[in-house]
Amino acid sequence: MKLSNTTCTISENIIQITENSEYDIIVNEVQEETELHLDIKIAEVAAASYVVDPHNHMTSINIQAAIEELDATLAKQDTAPTSYEEGDLWYDTDDNELKVAREIAGEVQFRPLLSATGTMDNLDGGGFV
Repeated sequence: MKLSNTTCTISENIIQITENSEYDIIVNEVQEETELHLDIKIAEVAAASYVVDPHNHMTSINIQAAIEELDATLAKQDTAPTSYEEGDLWYDTDDNELKVAREIAGEVQFRPLLSATGTMDNLDGGGFV
């Protein structure tokens, strides 16, 4: 549990009436402030606490593991990842290419999907065979 300490100040205008005598009444509008101190206990729940159903190639059963599993399939660097499997993606920052690991002649290797050129405003998907 995490404890959150919060102070809230409430300001409001109130009408104050003072009766000095039958013919002497004073009416004032005054601002009154009230401070409210709150100590709130907040449950700290990690992503690993949320259970999910595995789906398709994702086998994780909680959110944290699913994020880590998904992260393991993506890479953004200038050299090819050393550990990968078919379907993993790699954005080659050196050549500005998005590549996918796929099986070709019995061997899994990265092949370009998209290439960016010039200002990187134009992408060329080329052919995928």
